Amino acid sequence: MILLIVGTLLVISGSATWIIGKKFVPEDSASLVNTLVIIGIVAVSVGFIVSLISIIKLYFDKNKREKNKIKSRESLNRLVLTAMLLALASALSLVKIWQMPLGGSVTLLSMLPIAIISIEYGIGWGFSAAFIFSLIQMGMDLPAVFSWGLSPMAIFGTIALDYILAFTSLGISGIFRKKGVVGICIGIFIALCMRFTCHVISGCIIFDIWMPEEWNNPLIYSICYNGTFMLPELVITMIGASALFKMPHFNKMVFSDIGQKKAAKKA
Repeated sequence: MILLIVGTLLVISGSATWIIGKKFVPEDSASLVNTLVIIGIVAVSVGFIVSLISIIKLYFDKNKREKNKIKSRESLNRLVLTAMLLALASALSLVKIWQMPLGGSVTLLSMLPIAIISIEYGIGWGFSAAFIFSLIQMGMDLPAVFSWGLSPMAIFGTIALDYILAFTSLGISGIFRKKGVVGICIGIFIALCMRFTCHVISGCIIFDIWMPEEWNNPLIYSICYNGTFMLPELVITMIGASALFKMPHFNKMVFSDIGQKKAAKKA
């Protein structure tokens, strides 16, 4: 705005100088006339250049403000949708189809909302949301964990493996999100396998003390124990994801957003 004002003043002063030199200065003062005319022409030229620069600057500032508004709106939408999906995942985790005696359960698609976050916004945002989900799950299950009579070190290991690492691993669900429904299913499969691996490791090094006498191998026992709830959970989640992403409207919404974000990055 300041540049525009300065440019306008230069145009006015230059024009006035040129008029004074042409009309109001005696003809016998040729050198003075020429000087005033030259000053006027220079002032007008500089004024036009300054005004042009100012107008271009205002145009780009306006575009920048509009882009910032769009980014702020997109960020708000992302936060709202993530919060809603986290709340949905937490609520679904309470709908337990099957509950194991020492932790672990088959739930009603509780991991699918977390997978959707990763698929929609990428694995960076997905891991952040999944980490928050792990804290929520840990908070809801801590009373039960403390009631098992574990040592402080075992409790720490359970929190790290069975909650923080196990549920945060769900954030990788969107790793192949640009490959369509098949890529999404592969990403979810990898995420659930990673969670299963965390539970198996925990079973081998922490919960082997409760292994029945007829079992001789902690690894096999842990795989079987955790498989009793993780395998049904995997099947239910994969079926739910396949059905959801085959719905035309949902599929179009997710993949159009991915395409728009990819185009925006190229631009």
